[in-house]
Parts: sequence; structure tokens; C-alpha cells
Amino acid sequence: MSKYNGWANRETWLVNLWFNPETQDDLDFARAELETALEGIDNGCLRDMVDLNAIDWAELAATLEADA
Repeated sequence: MSKYNGWANRETWLVNLWFNPETQDDLDFARAELETALEGIDNGCLRDMVDLNAIDWAELAATLEADA
């Protein structure tokens, strides 16, 4: 699998870029914000651009642990 700017994929990289999580609470906040923003959107360009299932939350969490 190819990486995107050193991350598992573009979606994971974007979460790190835009939310810059430094703690697990930050990461939980980012996930909740994205889920809330997409809640109830069945189709459309926003749903096409954001694939929550593609975000590698485990990789983001592991990075938090590595930085601690």
C-alpha cells in the first residue's frame, strides 16, 4: 500500500493536518466533529470527499503514543 505524505492515506493525513491532535481527547474530538458534520448526509459532494471509514484512527493514536 502506498502512503500519502508519510501517512496511511490522504484522509488520515488530513485529520492530522487540520486537527493536529496531541492527545487522545483531541483525537476523540476530531472523530466526533467529523461524524457530526457528516451525520444525515446521504449523498452529495461532502460525503464523496470525506470517507470516515478510510481514516486510520489507529495510526493517529499510535503517533500520539510515539510522541509522548
